[in-house]
Amino acid sequence: MYEVQFHPADIRKQVRYLFLSRRAARWAMAGGVAALAIIVTGLLLAPMGVRSLLVSTELHTLRYESRMLNDVLLQRATTLERLERRVAAARSRQQQMAMILGAPQESRGLGGYPEPMDQDISLPEAALAERRANRLQTESKALLTLSDDLARFVQEHHELTRTVPSICPLPIGSFVLTSPFGDRISPFTNERDFHAGIDLAARDGTKVMAPGDGRVVFAGRFPLRRNVRWWRYGNVVVLAHGSRYLTIFAHLEDLLVRRGRRVKRGEVIGTVGSTGWSTSPHLHYEVRVRDRSEQEPVPVDPRIYILNYEWKGQEALLAASRGAPRPAFDPLPSLVRTR
Repeated sequence: MYEVQFHPADIRKQVRYLFLSRRAARWAMAGGVAALAIIVTGLLLAPMGVRSLLVSTELHTLRYESRMLNDVLLQRATTLERLERRVAAARSRQQQMAMILGAPQESRGLGGYPEPMDQDISLPEAALAERRANRLQTESKALLTLSDDLARFVQEHHELTRTVPSICPLPIGSFVLTSPFGDRISPFTNERDFHAGIDLAARDGTKVMAPGDGRVVFAGRFPLRRNVRWWRYGNVVVLAHGSRYLTIFAHLEDLLVRRGRRVKRGEVIGTVGSTGWSTSPHLHYEVRVRDRSEQEPVPVDPRIYILNYEWKGQEALLAASRGAPRPAFDPLPSLVRTR
């Protein structure tokens, strides 16, 4: 038996006694040792717990910042993609205008400026965005230089810009492309032949406009005995735009101009019909271009020359036109005097 006495600080209070058996004393000692061990362990682990709490808080903050940075990176990538599309569209339009005007373009083109060196970026997505931004900057600078060259060419050849056939001969939204430029199977002979223009299906009476300033060199129908193929065009108007360009409008219903008349871009010259070899109302439209070394104007894809309408596959059309060989085509009839 063990006796434990509790003496209060106030001597006037009674002393308290606690009697413990040997077994109870052993349990009390074990409990004390355990409590002491817990206290010691707590004291040892407390700093680690505090550090763990601080690390957890910092990790949460870093994760939040990481999500924010990823969102910013995604926004920047989206912006880069949008800018790349805009630069590509501007580049395509610049090439198109240079082609139809015959403006010389130096080979420096895109990539004519050195790209900045990549920074040491560990995140692959960020490194890719950096490279895209550098490339976009290079292409933009080159495009601005080429555009300045084109602007100077336009200023020096003001008359050329008025005569180039650069607008669609039919009102936008009034037609459907039914037969493109190039080789095709003829709907009349079922044989392969070369289609020197494009067919635009439209309603009877739709106004046909001059695509550029020019002079009417033919208005009427070619005599069958003079030229069978051109007779199939029905009512035709042919415009000469300076000495370089020639446009042909076939299967017209009404002819609203006469030979020798001067016309302005956008002026109505006739209406859509179905005269000649035609299965339904449509406009057959051709653009022919005379190079400096050639006397006979050569047919080209008219879609390349139309600036106020965007065709499907515009870039492919430009690429094909730049590398296309000279087609085998019917020369202009003797009745059409362009000079």
